[in-house]
Amino acid sequence: MLIVDDEPGILFAYRKLLEQQGMTVDSCDCLCEALEYLNKHHYLAVVADMRLQGTDSADGLDLVREVRQRQPDAGVIVASGTSDQKIRQSASELGVNHYLEKPVHPALILDLLIQLRKAVSGPQLQPTLEAG
Repeated sequence: MLIVDDEPGILFAYRKLLEQQGMTVDSCDCLCEALEYLNKHHYLAVVADMRLQGTDSADGLDLVREVRQRQPDAGVIVASGTSDQKIRQSASELGVNHYLEKPVHPALILDLLIQLRKAVSGPQLQPTLEAG
């Protein structure tokens, strides 16, 4: 999982919760570092803040575009502190799996990531019985 948020407390909380569930987590606080991670690693999912520190733009949309281009199979969850309908619509058009309004409880992120992991892993293989 890749977590991108400019709030250190959120990065810490998500990382701790997800690692306790056995998930491998990379985290960063800016778009440029997130792009470096996307070049180096393949992710099941990316969780991103829509607006990162020091910007008035929707960096999250830029990140979603890059995820869809570089890793189209990755799940994408974005969180936004505003309820801007244009941004929500743009995120939907880019293929965001979940668009959440802050504050977001970390347990909700965990539940969504578990659902994404189950969807990717598919049904469990059933043992076969050999005719004897």
